[in-house]
Amino acid sequence: MKKHNHYDLVIIGAGINGAGIARDAALRGLKVLVVEQNDICSATSAWNSRLVHGGLRYLEHKELGLVRESLRERENLLRTASHLVHPLPLMIPIYASNRRGPTIVRMGMLAYDLLSYDKSLPRHRMLSRQQAAQKAAGLDQKQLKGAAQYYDAQVTFPERLTLEILLCARENGAEILTHTPVKRINLDETNSAVSGVRILNRATGEEEDIVSKCVVNVSGPWVDQVLTTSGHTLPRQIGGTRGSHIVVAPFSGAPQVALYAEAEDGRPYFTIPWNGLFLIGTTDLHHEEPPDSVHATEEEIDYLLNSTNRLLPSAQLERDSVLYSYAGVRPLPYVPAGQPGTITRRHIVHDHSPQITGLWSIIGGKLTTYRSLAEEAVNKVAAAQGWRLARCSTHHRPLPGARRHNARELEKRLCANYGLTSLAARRIVSIYGARSEDILELLSEAPELAENLSPETGAIKAELVFAMRYEMAANLTDALMRRTMVGLGPAAGLDALENAVATLCQHLNWDRHTAMGQADEFRQYVAHTLRTQDP
Repeated sequence: MKKHNHYDLVIIGAGINGAGIARDAALRGLKVLVVEQNDICSATSAWNSRLVHGGLRYLEHKELGLVRESLRERENLLRTASHLVHPLPLMIPIYASNRRGPTIVRMGMLAYDLLSYDKSLPRHRMLSRQQAAQKAAGLDQKQLKGAAQYYDAQVTFPERLTLEILLCARENGAEILTHTPVKRINLDETNSAVSGVRILNRATGEEEDIVSKCVVNVSGPWVDQVLTTSGHTLPRQIGGTRGSHIVVAPFSGAPQVALYAEAEDGRPYFTIPWNGLFLIGTTDLHHEEPPDSVHATEEEIDYLLNSTNRLLPSAQLERDSVLYSYAGVRPLPYVPAGQPGTITRRHIVHDHSPQITGLWSIIGGKLTTYRSLAEEAVNKVAAAQGWRLARCSTHHRPLPGARRHNARELEKRLCANYGLTSLAARRIVSIYGARSEDILELLSEAPELAENLSPETGAIKAELVFAMRYEMAANLTDALMRRTMVGLGPAAGLDALENAVATLCQHLNWDRHTAMGQADEFRQYVAHTLRTQDP
């Protein structure tokens, strides 16, 4: 429930950039409200390659500043979100037919190492043909000249990362309203300055005006749509591109490390071990349709399957091999023409004054650099408003799950104190980190909550109850897709529905009709968003 009506800052959008701005602003003492039309991290921030990386490809476009910023922020995330972000070894196979030969790849690797001079991860290594085959025995050996191995990082669940950023913001006074779209940006009597926003409570159908002289539009691919609600005709800001991925089970010849390889058309793509499965992507295509309708097309799925089979011939992946697919729209700066891959990934904090003072929009940005984007945004808003704020502290503050966190010791304690198997303890710690024992405290009131929720993932029923009570999940889809993470398992969460319905009824006092309705809504969500094969 909303506690106030007046705020220093209203943030539209609860993706990772909106979450980061909320946390930064709240930690510096501002009264903050976040409003999100759907759920936390339910669009672009989730539907990506789940990498925390410097952007090796950006070197080709001479964006050295962006690469350096990204590599610095990679280190910050490895330190402040250590339970969610982990080192990831990657390998670039080098073929005689590649556009980028050994010399170019070697130069790129040297530049990457130089720009990450303060990193904690190992430096790159150039591998012989035989050494490359040891890392990925399934690689096509024809014309293989060797490979380069380097390190970046992986965030298995950016949904959890975004949630923890917002939990920290909430701890410091921020308020977060999900499933609450902005109907209008309100302006003062001069029609040239922000006076707040009008929001819609979907649960009640009621609209309410929120008062604030500062609004930051962080709605991703919806930025232009939100701007139209001001009543002003403003220049187009977003030129979205679609990135699609497919998820498959482990396959014959699957690599031990992530592969960063050239597709037949020369575009680089990833094959990444992820969540016990393999994540393959991405594409990069102009997207002019509404962001709500985005999905991986059959052409994109075929492109990714064919590229993988070409690189790893023994994989023999077919359309039925795809467990599910997903797609997101990158909110890149609008350019009238040009190849999607050449559009900058650098973020822009756009001030709409003098046409509308007190209104900013965030354009572009990367998951990796969310923290530095947030710091820049709060600094610019504060300067415009004449606020004297404390210095930003997010570069060294651990997120809630990373506080006083030793994974191995915590896993042992969970096994000893709560009777968990080592596998179950490892899963819980990898998702919740230092907050794991908060979940398991629920077992003292209901020991049956230790029972299995999802056979495919090993999640337990206590996680669902915890999500609904303490993690801002408003419905079953929120809980399965972006809290417990069972929606991204091999069965896309469909294996959990029967247990979930029983848990909601028994432990959260839902009536069975409501719980079954939520289960049906989840099935529809999965069918529309993940385009799953029939379980």
